[in-house]
Amino acid sequence: MATRSPDNILLDTSTADVFTYIENLKNNNLTLLKVNSEVMEKNHALERKLSEAAFINKVYASLIERSNLKQTINSILKGAIRITRSEAGCIFLYNRKKDCMELMLTKGHLSGTAKEHLCRMYGSAEGLVLYDSTVQMNNTDASFKQLQAVDSSLRSMLAVPLITEHIFIGAIILLHRHAGEDEHPIYYSKTDCDTVNSFAQVAALILNNTRLKIEYGRKEVYLETITALVSAIDAKDAYTRNHSRNVARLSVALGKELKLTNEELKNIKYGALLHDVGKIGVPESVLNKKDSLNAREFDMIKAHPLIGSKILAPIDFLEEALDIVRYHHERFDGTGYPERLRGENIPFEARIVCIADAWDAMTSDRAYRKALTVKEALQQLQEGAGTQFDPWMVKKFLAMKTKN
Repeated sequence: MATRSPDNILLDTSTADVFTYIENLKNNNLTLLKVNSEVMEKNHALERKLSEAAFINKVYASLIERSNLKQTINSILKGAIRITRSEAGCIFLYNRKKDCMELMLTKGHLSGTAKEHLCRMYGSAEGLVLYDSTVQMNNTDASFKQLQAVDSSLRSMLAVPLITEHIFIGAIILLHRHAGEDEHPIYYSKTDCDTVNSFAQVAALILNNTRLKIEYGRKEVYLETITALVSAIDAKDAYTRNHSRNVARLSVALGKELKLTNEELKNIKYGALLHDVGKIGVPESVLNKKDSLNAREFDMIKAHPLIGSKILAPIDFLEEALDIVRYHHERFDGTGYPERLRGENIPFEARIVCIADAWDAMTSDRAYRKALTVKEALQQLQEGAGTQFDPWMVKKFLAMKTKN
């Protein structure tokens, strides 16, 4: 029976250790390679996040500098598409006056039929106002299947609401589309949703501020136009140089006496300033006539409330003041013009301006008569309470004048 020498035993033991050592090395190398791969993957993800963060900050900085609504919308949509690596997208804004969603901009390839379908889906306020967070849709959703029916290359969609200070102002629609196979994702990840939702919150705030800045700028231009119009109206009549401003001052004072809000007082001020804007088309010979007006001339005068309201109708922020311009010559007993409204059917603000207008007319020199004294004017107001004027407002006006 053969026996193993000590040397053979040592050799066998050493060989086994070497193999074990090599096997351990291999395992360690595999572990290191795996760890290294994970680290590289995390680094890649971190680099992507840093790149996205840098891009988003760049977009924010660009948006803050913008004062042009079109450019702001363009930057927001471009940023949202880049963040989510979408192939197409569009922005809807909510039009409060029309109570509907309006398609403002599209990017990427979207067929005309796809745009029309999106407008049908989200053309009303109900289309998106129900969403309070980002929602993903794909071919498991019936509504998205209908969109795919008109554009078969569409794969998924994100509906991202634009909300600021709990006010819904619109939405970004983002779309993945693929005509064939490629490596680009066809679904939006949770990270995509979270990132674009955070982006949309800031974008909505900036967009809303841009709209307000533009609206404020438009308002300033309109106010300058109003001032010019008031001057032009008053200049037509040598006896009414400051009539519009006087009526505005008295109307606001009476409004304060009636405890109206600042917003109501502002509307009354604008309406009172512009109550005679329709006289811009009345010949000076009629406005300054010392004798009684004939029927044709009186019809020209009576037309000025309707003409004035038509002139101002396109100006959005004067919408609440239009009733003053249109109805300040209605009488409480229903015998006024242009619509012979009666009592409380006459807008509240128009009844205020009616009294202020009459007071300034009575206490000013006119082409056809001298100014009345304060006592005489107060007596005429009292006599007209319930016929020409709102009796309750006359009491308030008289009390105001007594205090002063």
